[in-house]
Amino acid sequence: MNTQKTIASGLDRFVPRPAIALHHQIKEDLFLHLRAGRWAPGFELPPEEELCLHYGVSRGTVRRAITDLATDGYVERHRGRGTFVSRAKLESGVEGSYHRFRVVGPPLDPGGRVLFCRRMDAVADVAVMLKVEVGAPLWNLERIRFTRGEPVSLQTSFLPFALCPDLAAQDLANKHLIDVLREVYGVHLGSAVEYLDPTGANGYVAKHLSVKLRAPLFQIERTTYTVTGVVAEYRRALLRGDKYRYRIDLR
Repeated sequence: MNTQKTIASGLDRFVPRPAIALHHQIKEDLFLHLRAGRWAPGFELPPEEELCLHYGVSRGTVRRAITDLATDGYVERHRGRGTFVSRAKLESGVEGSYHRFRVVGPPLDPGGRVLFCRRMDAVADVAVMLKVEVGAPLWNLERIRFTRGEPVSLQTSFLPFALCPDLAAQDLANKHLIDVLREVYGVHLGSAVEYLDPTGANGYVAKHLSVKLRAPLFQIERTTYTVTGVVAEYRRALLRGDKYRYRIDLR
Protein backbone atom coordinates (compact mmCIF):
# COMPACT_ATOMS: atom_id res chain seq x y z
CA MET A 1 0.00 0.00 0.00
CA ASN A 2 1.31 3.41 -0.93
CA THR A 3 1.62 5.69 2.05
CA GLN A 4 2.07 9.35 2.69
CA LYS A 5 4.26 10.74 5.42
CA THR A 6 2.67 10.70 8.87
CA ILE A 7 2.17 14.24 10.15
CA ALA A 8 0.95 14.39 13.74
CA SER A 9 0.69 18.17 13.53
CA GLY A 10 -2.12 17.66 11.01
CA LEU A 11 -4.47 17.06 13.92
CA ASP A 12 -6.51 19.99 15.18
CA ARG A 13 -6.50 21.03 18.82
CA PHE A 14 -8.68 18.62 20.81
CA VAL A 15 -11.02 19.90 23.52
CA PRO A 16 -12.62 16.99 25.41
CA ARG A 17 -16.30 17.20 26.37
CA PRO A 18 -17.42 16.11 29.84
CA ALA A 19 -19.64 13.07 30.38
CA ILE A 20 -18.80 11.51 26.97
CA ALA A 21 -16.46 8.54 26.70
CA LEU A 22 -13.04 9.72 25.52
CA HIS A 23 -12.54 6.90 23.03
CA HIS A 24 -15.82 7.89 21.35
CA GLN A 25 -14.78 11.55 21.16
CA ILE A 26 -11.40 10.60 19.68
CA LYS A 27 -13.04 8.32 17.11
CA GLU A 28 -15.35 11.18 16.08
CA ASP A 29 -12.42 13.61 15.86
CA LEU A 30 -10.40 11.25 13.66
CA PHE A 31 -13.48 10.51 11.54
CA LEU A 32 -13.93 14.21 10.78
CA HIS A 33 -10.34 14.37 9.53
CA LEU A 34 -11.09 11.48 7.21
CA ARG A 35 -14.44 12.79 5.97
CA ALA A 36 -13.05 16.27 5.29
CA GLY A 37 -10.51 14.70 2.94
CA ARG A 38 -7.45 15.87 4.85
CA TRP A 39 -6.11 12.31 4.97
CA ALA A 40 -6.21 10.62 1.57
CA PRO A 41 -6.57 6.84 1.07
CA GLY A 42 -3.27 5.18 1.96
CA PHE A 43 -2.30 7.87 4.47
CA GLU A 44 -0.64 6.41 7.55
CA LEU A 45 -2.22 7.61 10.77
CA PRO A 46 0.11 8.98 13.45
CA PRO A 47 1.47 6.19 15.66
CA GLU A 48 -0.32 5.39 18.90
CA GLU A 49 2.32 7.12 21.02
CA GLU A 50 1.79 10.41 19.20
CA LEU A 51 -1.98 10.10 19.37
CA CYS A 52 -1.75 9.44 23.11
CA LEU A 53 0.28 12.61 23.57
CA HIS A 54 -1.99 14.66 21.34
CA TYR A 55 -5.21 13.58 23.05
CA GLY A 56 -3.75 13.22 26.54
CA VAL A 57 -5.10 9.70 27.01
CA SER A 58 -3.84 6.16 27.53
CA ARG A 59 -2.87 3.80 24.73
CA GLY A 60 -5.91 1.64 25.50
CA THR A 61 -8.24 4.59 24.84
CA VAL A 62 -6.57 5.34 21.50
CA ARG A 63 -6.72 1.68 20.50
CA ARG A 64 -10.48 1.54 21.20
CA ALA A 65 -11.04 4.59 19.02
CA ILE A 66 -9.00 3.16 16.14
CA THR A 67 -10.65 -0.25 16.51
CA ASP A 68 -14.07 1.40 16.09
CA LEU A 69 -12.85 3.21 12.97
CA ALA A 70 -11.50 -0.06 11.57
CA THR A 71 -14.78 -1.85 12.33
CA ASP A 72 -16.64 0.84 10.37
CA GLY A 73 -14.27 0.32 7.45
CA TYR A 74 -12.56 3.74 7.50
CA VAL A 75 -9.05 2.54 8.37
CA GLU A 76 -7.05 -0.65 7.93
CA ARG A 77 -4.61 -1.99 10.51
CA HIS A 78 -1.51 -3.88 9.36
CA ARG A 79 0.53 -5.62 12.01
CA GLY A 80 4.07 -4.29 12.13
CA ARG A 81 3.33 -1.56 9.56
CA GLY A 82 0.74 0.77 11.04
CA THR A 83 -2.82 1.98 10.48
CA PHE A 84 -3.82 3.41 7.09
CA VAL A 85 -6.82 5.24 5.68
CA SER A 86 -8.94 2.82 3.67
CA ARG A 87 -9.56 3.25 -0.01
CA ALA A 88 -12.61 5.33 -0.85
CA LYS A 89 -15.89 3.44 -1.04
CA LEU A 90 -17.67 3.20 -4.37
CA GLU A 91 -20.63 5.56 -4.64
CA SER A 92 -23.95 5.06 -6.41
CA GLY A 93 -26.19 8.10 -6.60
CA VAL A 94 -29.96 8.25 -6.56
CA GLU A 95 -31.37 11.39 -8.16
CA GLY A 96 -34.69 12.84 -7.10
CA SER A 97 -36.44 14.59 -4.30
CA TYR A 98 -35.62 13.84 -0.68
CA HIS A 99 -38.97 12.07 -0.29
CA ARG A 100 -38.01 9.46 -2.90
CA PHE A 101 -35.13 8.20 -0.77
CA ARG A 102 -36.13 7.83 2.85
CA VAL A 103 -36.14 5.77 6.01
CA VAL A 104 -39.16 3.50 6.34
CA GLY A 105 -40.36 2.86 9.86
CA PRO A 106 -42.33 4.42 12.71
CA PRO A 107 -42.06 8.23 12.78
CA LEU A 108 -39.65 9.83 15.20
CA ASP A 109 -41.17 11.57 18.20
CA PRO A 110 -40.64 15.36 18.19
CA GLY A 111 -37.49 16.54 19.97
CA GLY A 112 -35.47 14.04 21.96
CA ARG A 113 -33.17 13.77 24.94
CA VAL A 114 -30.50 16.48 24.61
CA LEU A 115 -27.11 15.11 25.62
CA PHE A 116 -25.44 18.45 24.99
CA CYS A 117 -25.84 21.68 23.03
CA ARG A 118 -22.61 23.64 23.23
CA ARG A 119 -21.02 26.53 21.43
CA MET A 120 -17.66 25.79 19.85
CA ASP A 121 -15.18 27.30 17.40
CA ALA A 122 -15.01 25.52 14.06
CA VAL A 123 -11.96 23.31 13.69
CA ALA A 124 -10.71 22.80 10.15
CA ASP A 125 -12.64 19.60 9.45
CA VAL A 126 -16.02 20.87 10.60
CA ALA A 127 -15.39 24.18 8.83
CA VAL A 128 -15.06 22.26 5.55
CA MET A 129 -18.42 20.57 6.11
CA LEU A 130 -20.25 23.80 6.93
CA LYS A 131 -18.30 25.95 4.45
CA VAL A 132 -17.31 28.47 7.12
CA GLU A 133 -13.99 29.92 8.22
CA VAL A 134 -11.85 28.04 10.72
CA GLY A 135 -12.64 29.49 14.15
CA ALA A 136 -16.16 30.57 13.20
CA PRO A 137 -18.67 30.04 16.05
CA LEU A 138 -20.86 26.94 15.76
CA TRP A 139 -23.41 24.96 17.68
CA ASN A 140 -22.67 21.29 18.39
CA LEU A 141 -25.86 19.43 19.30
CA GLU A 142 -26.26 15.77 20.23
CA ARG A 143 -29.63 14.19 20.87
CA ILE A 144 -31.17 10.76 21.32
CA ARG A 145 -34.29 10.46 19.18
CA PHE A 146 -37.19 8.24 20.16
CA THR A 147 -40.17 6.61 18.53
CA ARG A 148 -43.05 5.72 20.81
CA GLY A 149 -40.74 6.33 23.73
CA GLU A 150 -38.03 3.88 22.55
CA PRO A 151 -34.52 5.16 21.66
CA VAL A 152 -33.87 4.55 17.96
CA SER A 153 -31.38 7.20 16.77
CA LEU A 154 -28.35 9.10 18.03
CA GLN A 155 -27.86 12.37 16.15
CA THR A 156 -24.85 14.70 16.25
CA SER A 157 -25.30 18.05 14.50
CA PHE A 158 -23.15 21.08 13.71
CA LEU A 159 -24.88 24.35 12.81
CA PRO A 160 -23.55 27.87 12.11
CA PHE A 161 -23.98 30.03 15.21
CA ALA A 162 -25.03 33.02 13.08
CA LEU A 163 -28.00 31.06 11.76
CA CYS A 164 -29.47 30.34 15.20
CA PRO A 165 -27.63 32.42 17.84
CA ASP A 166 -29.63 31.27 20.88
CA LEU A 167 -30.25 27.66 19.86
CA ALA A 168 -29.39 26.32 23.32
CA ALA A 169 -32.33 28.28 24.76
CA GLN A 170 -34.86 26.59 22.46
CA ASP A 171 -37.07 23.63 23.36
CA LEU A 172 -34.97 21.03 21.57
CA ALA A 173 -36.27 18.28 23.85
CA ASN A 174 -39.80 18.59 22.47
CA LYS A 175 -39.49 20.00 18.94
CA HIS A 176 -38.04 18.88 15.63
CA LEU A 177 -34.92 20.87 14.74
CA ILE A 178 -36.35 21.71 11.32
CA ASP A 179 -39.37 23.31 13.00
CA VAL A 180 -37.17 25.35 15.36
CA LEU A 181 -35.11 26.66 12.44
CA ARG A 182 -38.20 27.63 10.47
CA GLU A 183 -40.45 28.98 13.23
CA VAL A 184 -37.87 30.74 15.42
CA TYR A 185 -35.21 31.84 12.94
CA GLY A 186 -37.08 31.97 9.65
CA VAL A 187 -34.66 29.46 8.08
CA HIS A 188 -36.25 27.48 5.26
CA LEU A 189 -34.45 24.35 4.10
CA GLY A 190 -34.24 23.65 0.40
CA SER A 191 -32.15 20.54 -0.24
CA ALA A 192 -29.91 17.94 1.36
CA VAL A 193 -27.20 15.45 0.43
CA GLU A 194 -27.01 12.17 2.32
CA TYR A 195 -24.51 9.33 2.53
CA LEU A 196 -25.64 5.99 3.92
CA ASP A 197 -23.28 3.39 5.38
CA PRO A 198 -23.79 0.23 7.42
CA THR A 199 -22.02 0.19 10.76
CA GLY A 200 -22.15 -1.38 14.21
CA ALA A 201 -22.79 0.07 17.64
CA ASN A 202 -19.77 0.85 19.79
CA GLY A 203 -20.08 0.97 23.57
CA TYR A 204 -21.15 4.61 23.72
CA VAL A 205 -23.85 4.20 21.08
CA ALA A 206 -25.03 0.83 22.42
CA LYS A 207 -25.57 2.39 25.84
CA HIS A 208 -27.67 5.28 24.53
CA LEU A 209 -29.72 3.26 22.03
CA SER A 210 -30.25 0.27 24.35
CA VAL A 211 -28.78 -2.23 21.89
CA LYS A 212 -26.03 -4.84 22.09
CA LEU A 213 -22.42 -4.04 21.25
CA ARG A 214 -21.88 -4.25 17.45
CA ALA A 215 -25.63 -4.27 16.79
CA PRO A 216 -26.28 -3.30 13.13
CA LEU A 217 -27.00 0.37 12.48
CA PHE A 218 -27.47 2.76 9.59
CA GLN A 219 -25.01 5.64 9.62
CA ILE A 220 -26.42 8.63 7.77
CA GLU A 221 -24.36 11.73 7.03
CA ARG A 222 -26.46 14.62 5.88
CA THR A 223 -25.55 18.13 4.74
CA THR A 224 -28.65 20.33 4.60
CA TYR A 225 -28.87 23.58 2.67
CA THR A 226 -31.22 26.54 2.92
CA VAL A 227 -33.27 27.64 -0.08
CA THR A 228 -30.47 30.17 -0.80
CA GLY A 229 -27.77 27.47 -0.82
CA VAL A 230 -26.21 28.16 2.60
CA VAL A 231 -25.23 25.10 4.66
CA ALA A 232 -27.65 25.01 7.59
CA GLU A 233 -26.55 21.75 9.23
CA TYR A 234 -24.06 18.92 9.00
CA ARG A 235 -25.40 15.86 10.80
CA ARG A 236 -24.30 12.34 11.56
CA ALA A 237 -27.16 10.08 12.62
CA LEU A 238 -27.05 6.47 13.75
CA LEU A 239 -30.33 4.55 13.36
CA ARG A 240 -31.10 1.13 14.73
CA GLY A 241 -31.08 -1.48 12.00
CA ASP A 242 -33.77 -3.51 13.77
CA LYS A 243 -36.22 -0.60 13.56
CA TYR A 244 -35.63 0.95 10.14
CA ARG A 245 -34.83 0.17 6.54
CA TYR A 246 -34.22 2.43 3.55
CA ARG A 247 -36.65 2.76 0.67
CA ILE A 248 -35.90 4.13 -2.80
CA ASP A 249 -38.70 5.05 -5.19
CA LEU A 250 -37.43 5.13 -8.79
CA ARG A 251 -39.50 7.01 -11.35
